[in-house]
Formats: sequence, C-alpha cells, structure tokens
Amino acid sequence: MRSCRNLIVAGLLPLLLSCGSERTVVITAGTVYSGPERCTYTWREGDGWAFLAWALDIDGGAQVLALQSGRAPDQVPLPGDEIVLPIHQDLSEALERRLDAARLVREATEALAEEDTSAVRTLLRQAMETDSTWSIPAYDLALIMLSQDGPGEVIEMLRPVAHKYEAALIQSEIAWNNGDTDAALRQLEICLMDEDPPFEALAAAALIYTVTGHYYQASGIWREILASPEADAAIRLMAAEYAILQEQRSSRR
Repeated sequence: MRSCRNLIVAGLLPLLLSCGSERTVVITAGTVYSGPERCTYTWREGDGWAFLAWALDIDGGAQVLALQSGRAPDQVPLPGDEIVLPIHQDLSEALERRLDAARLVREATEALAEEDTSAVRTLLRQAMETDSTWSIPAYDLALIMLSQDGPGEVIEMLRPVAHKYEAALIQSEIAWNNGDTDAALRQLEICLMDEDPPFEALAAAALIYTVTGHYYQASGIWREILASPEADAAIRLMAAEYAILQEQRSSRR
C-alpha cells in the first residue's frame, strides 16, 4: 500500500507544481496605497489593466486596479496617457522594473508558443536581471531547466529567491525525486508559512504527510482545501478522494 501511494505522489507532484505558474508576488508588502503620494505612470503600447494587475499582484485583478486608478474598467488609456496608480510614489522605480520584467515574461510566453526554447531562456534571464525580486521569471526558467539541465543548476539559479513559494515548490520536487522526503516537506513548509499559501502547495504537503504516515496533519490540510470554494476543481477532487481514504482507514481501526 505504501509503495502504491509513493507512485501516486510521484506522478502528482509535477502536476501540482505546474498549477502555480501563473501566480506572482507584490513589489513589496502592502503595495496598494490610497494616500495622496501615489505613482504617476505613463501608459505604454501593449499595456492593459489585466497585464498590470497580474504583474503587480493586485487583489481583485484588472477591475479593481482600474477603479483604484480612477478609471472605469472598460476605459483603457492610450499610449502616452498618464494615470495615477494605487502605489506609493517611492516605489515608482520598482514599478518600472517590475513592468519591464513582466513584458519580457510576456515575450517569453510568446516564444514558448513558437517552441523557441533558446529565446524563452534568454528572455526569462533578462527578466530576472531586470527585477531580481520577482520570482516568476526564475520559477518559469526553473521548469525549463529542470527538464533540460538537471536539478543542480536549477537549485543554484533559485538561490536568490529560495524563500519565495514558487522556488520552494521546485526545490521540493527536486528533493522528492532524490528520495529526500524530509527535505521535500521542509521546502513545502516554506509555502505553508505564507499568509495565503497556494492550494497546490497545500495539496503537495498533504500528500507527503499522507505517505509518511502523518495522517492527522494531512487530514487537516485536506479539510482546509475542501472548505475553500477558491481551490482548483482538480485539487478539490483530490482532497475529497484522500479524505474518503482517510475515513476508510480510520473506520478499519
């Protein structure tokens, strides 16, 4: 039974890791600012409310960002228009770096659609150099390097953002594939320390708790996933299946 569960987890962890690729991080804690000293930003070709909200991790997305910027969500500024964003003016340089990096990630996504892996890697590295505090380019590049270069280079590349949950997810997979269950769990627990941990990290941690016999911790996480309507349907289904298995295991005692 234990070996069967190990096979299940080995197949599911890469799937869980891929679920988090669209999530991003804020420039700094508490980026959204409603005071008078806000950033003035010059709209550029290719910008959109959804793009800015994604790059800045604005709660509520494009609609909220537009409203907080004094615009209607369907009112898209023209290139050259100046808008006032809900970000403190002290972060204006960080804002420009983040958006420049986000544009490079967008280009990398387009290159990936053309299966130009070399261009993807170059663009993601440029994005990392543009905004070294943003973990999304490093995470995306790590996924490519993991399949082409092996784990050694990936771990070194992720070192500057090792405290970010995306990097922790990747390092957890590497540890798991190396047979180091404890290290895999330690990396996932970095994700669990987040105020709002991603559901893929919760599920991966619950799976490892399950296969290592920590059923109490696993059950608590599965229940947390099931209680949230925001969890991905596939992850909720997995939580339900494991909750049933746990119930059956308990009833046989």
